Amino acid sequence: MKGFSRVLLGATLVSVLPLVAGAAGTYYNGNLYQNPQAKYNTNAGGFYNTYGAGRGYGQNMQNLGMTKTTVQRTTKKTTKKTTTARKQGFQLGVDLTHEFANWDIEMNTAGSNLHYDNLRWNVLSGEAAYYFGDSLPMQIKVGGKYGLQFGDSSMVDDDITSGNMWEYQNWQLGGNVEQVLVGTPAVSVGTSKGGKEYGFNAAFGFTDLFGNSKVKFTPSIGYRYFKHILETKSNYGLMVQVLHSDSNASYVNCVYVQDGEVQCSPYIGFANAAGDVVEVAGLTPQYDEGGNLIGYIVQNDMSEPLLDVGETYYYEQAGTSHKYETVWAGPYIALDMEYLINDTNVVNAGIEFGMPTYDSKGDQPYRFDWEHPTSVEDKGDFGDAYHLGFNATWSTALNDSIMLSLGMNYDYYNVSDASATTYLNKALYQAELNDYETVYAAGGLNEAGIEYMRGLQDLKAKGWAVKSDKEIESVYKSMGIRLGFTARF
Repeated sequence: MKGFSRVLLGATLVSVLPLVAGAAGTYYNGNLYQNPQAKYNTNAGGFYNTYGAGRGYGQNMQNLGMTKTTVQRTTKKTTKKTTTARKQGFQLGVDLTHEFANWDIEMNTAGSNLHYDNLRWNVLSGEAAYYFGDSLPMQIKVGGKYGLQFGDSSMVDDDITSGNMWEYQNWQLGGNVEQVLVGTPAVSVGTSKGGKEYGFNAAFGFTDLFGNSKVKFTPSIGYRYFKHILETKSNYGLMVQVLHSDSNASYVNCVYVQDGEVQCSPYIGFANAAGDVVEVAGLTPQYDEGGNLIGYIVQNDMSEPLLDVGETYYYEQAGTSHKYETVWAGPYIALDMEYLINDTNVVNAGIEFGMPTYDSKGDQPYRFDWEHPTSVEDKGDFGDAYHLGFNATWSTALNDSIMLSLGMNYDYYNVSDASATTYLNKALYQAELNDYETVYAAGGLNEAGIEYMRGLQDLKAKGWAVKSDKEIESVYKSMGIRLGFTARF
């Protein structure tokens, strides 16, 4: 009889495993992935199996009026019935996530690279889900999140490492015109704090579309919106104007040290008291009335010379130097897996692929030649960007209605060949254009001045905006650790 009871108990537990698979599922919503994991079945048993071992089976079989064959037949019928049970009803979840992130923006032709390093976020998120049940094995989920930047992190605005800050200019050396490589390497480092992030998503899925009593899979399709706002203060920077001699130059301004190291002296010149003549290594750049460089001549007769270092200077910006609001938004597809460990524990995992659009608006308040509050804007159309997301969760039932979850998530957003637009200070450049047009009307502009005026007029026709296509590559990546609770109703 004891052997028969063990057989009967085992058969009974097997019969309710499908209920447990549907009941023990969980959703880990810190990153708002659409997982198939629900916590519902058609029984009122809660998250775990409420059929206690030995319930009623300690009685004598004769007293129950049943035979061994009857009990086994009844057990088989129960198994057939419960394996078709599906998740059903409402559930709500909330969790807290601590995320680590980096954001990197690179300009292809301008050679500028801006990156926020070691970002940390505390994120509160929630999700509501509805499962239609046996008659309609489908689900709808809606989620949202709000995050605050935790502590300080560094921002680096790097115009050095790309090497794109160099350009060739024509210099007159000893009566010969040579091309001189001129650059203005610059870098600044600031502190980022007080950032925010927002997100919401909605998805439709086919609950437990395929799998077995232990492992079930749910595909879904949805829409995700993710926005992060980052601000930089206490920015310290340095710019150095350099003449870079190469093998074709007749002068030496750089020293080539062993193991590939190169050291170049900064630009240093002299000007007369009027400040209208500048000499560098015996060379004097000449400018037209519009301030445009027209060439170089040898200048040896200096009167009351003044030191001139060109574009070499150090600066401090105590207030906000950079602020960016960036949005990734678009459709996605996802596949989620639920693995039942036992009656009270379950593991969930999900993968998501999205194709969002990209829109990043930046403001640099210390740039007086740019517009505010939107100084620059980068845009990527549908197909320019993609998003990869992964998550894994372990959940355990606290009672019939509530589960505790612990897990992690990883996100990778990337956009390539996005356009970059710089918005110029309308008032500043319009005033300059007015001056040029006044001088031009009086017949006082030379050919170079007229060309510069035409350029200003072209910028005005374009709304005082300079646009570059296929200029931006932007990458945002984060990894988070989450703790949450989910309740069914």
